[in-house]
Amino acid sequence: MTGTLARYLSRQFLVRSLAVLVALTALLQLLDLLDAASRVLERGGALGDLGTYALLRLPSIVERLVPLAVLVGSLTTLYGLVQNNEIVAMRSAGLTPYQLLATLMPAAVAIAVFHLILSDQIAPRAERAFLTWWAETEPPTDDDLPLAEKKLWLRVGNTIVAAERVLERGARLEQVSLYPRDDQGRVTERIRAAAAIYGEGNWTLLDGTRLDLTRGDFKAEPFVRAPWPVRLHPANVVEVLQPTENIPLLRLRSILRGDWAGRQSPAYYETRLHETYAGPLATLIMVLLAAPVAHGMRRSGAVGGSMALGIGIGLTYLLADGMLAALGEAGAMPAVIAAWAPTVFFAAVGGAILVHVEG
Repeated sequence: MTGTLARYLSRQFLVRSLAVLVALTALLQLLDLLDAASRVLERGGALGDLGTYALLRLPSIVERLVPLAVLVGSLTTLYGLVQNNEIVAMRSAGLTPYQLLATLMPAAVAIAVFHLILSDQIAPRAERAFLTWWAETEPPTDDDLPLAEKKLWLRVGNTIVAAERVLERGARLEQVSLYPRDDQGRVTERIRAAAAIYGEGNWTLLDGTRLDLTRGDFKAEPFVRAPWPVRLHPANVVEVLQPTENIPLLRLRSILRGDWAGRQSPAYYETRLHETYAGPLATLIMVLLAAPVAHGMRRSGAVGGSMALGIGIGLTYLLADGMLAALGEAGAMPAVIAAWAPTVFFAAVGGAILVHVEG
């Protein structure tokens, strides 16, 4: 009986969560298309380009809506059980609220895994494809510089790199300035070169000067050609010029190790790394926050109050998670606290409410 009940509740939960996700996604995509349709058509696009725009934007929209869809889906699932007196029958058969919550957890874990794959693999690739397509179809204007003429700033390990122009798909940098730093963040050297060229897996600096700031004479030494031992691929240069909001887990780790260049501070990438781990757990938190709805009776006002409480706390959780993540990315608080504090705190809140209602 337990297996049959688990399949029944899981099916109800998954169907309702999917329905909410589809409805919210369709609404946001419609609003996004209404806002962007004129810009797409101004590029000489047709209805097919509107479809391309919507398709490439879809994963990023879905990724942001999964926790909210799970919250509403779990609330409506439990509310429907209460309205049909199914909760009374389950309680009469000896099913405790904790067992009822446990039957929903396998489906919630499956959604969490899907959320992790979506945010770590699908959404970043779709966003990269969207940025590439958007740049290729962008008409030249006086106000918008071509990609090659945009100034480049990036950080490779402890070195800050600046370049005036990026050519040959990131394989040639012109008017390059390098600022190596020590472990305390102090600049130890200034290197300027007319160009940096990538070939056969290595970078070479051309026609530049090297100034050692650790010495007292501050005398620049000229050079014609000099090797630049750095882990920087031309694809990395292009990616820095067109950064994506969604960053894969392995890419975050590479940036923090210094194997891949980024333009943000280490605190930003460290916070995003922890957010990648903590984000899918929002699905489990949402189910926990919805559990008190199952304690309401059909003819009492407790069900409506529990629904309002679950929605209010769930939205507060999403708000707090976004605010603390922003603080962590700015370096205003440790990345571990910024990413994990909302998850731990609201898990404790949901558990305390469940124990209080059951007690």
